[in-house]
Amino acid sequence: MSPLLLWLGLMLCVSGLQAGDEEEHKCILEGQNLTLTCPYNIMLYSLSLKAWQRVRSQGSPETLVLTNTRKADFNVARAGRYLLEDYPTESVVKVTVTGLQRQDVGLYQCVVYLSPDNVVILYQRIRLVWCQEQPVTVIVLTCGFILNKGLVFSVLFIFLCKAGPKVLQPSKTSKVQGVSEKQ
Repeated sequence: MSPLLLWLGLMLCVSGLQAGDEEEHKCILEGQNLTLTCPYNIMLYSLSLKAWQRVRSQGSPETLVLTNTRKADFNVARAGRYLLEDYPTESVVKVTVTGLQRQDVGLYQCVVYLSPDNVVILYQRIRLVWCQEQPVTVIVLTCGFILNKGLVFSVLFIFLCKAGPKVLQPSKTSKVQGVSEKQ
């Protein structure tokens, strides 16, 4: 297998549902880190526990990391590859997943954790999936390479044309002198 195809095969996409049920895609290499920011209502949830959960197709979501403090300035929790940072003064939760792997494919959510059975989903759910646009990436990379080389050769051609040999045209005064000499 070529290195380019191997590289393309290890890419992951992150898609989140936006307003109007539109999806946003962002491709990430397997082994890289994923960092997301989830805003929340500062008046309602600044002192509540926050969590990062994996949503299963059946049953309740699996809590991967959960804060255990309710400080007014900063709360942090780490569990394995998951880091959750709560910034109550900025009303955001920052989630980092380190070393993305194939088994990370699935649906995730940031939540305000009121109790195991009572959570408030923050911002948007995130679906981690394998990228399906690999051939498009190859085409874009190839076209970019070709366009780049075309631009370099065009600039080189312009410089060579400007630096080429100059042919001197006879001046008008020499023509006038030649006419007067004949008379």
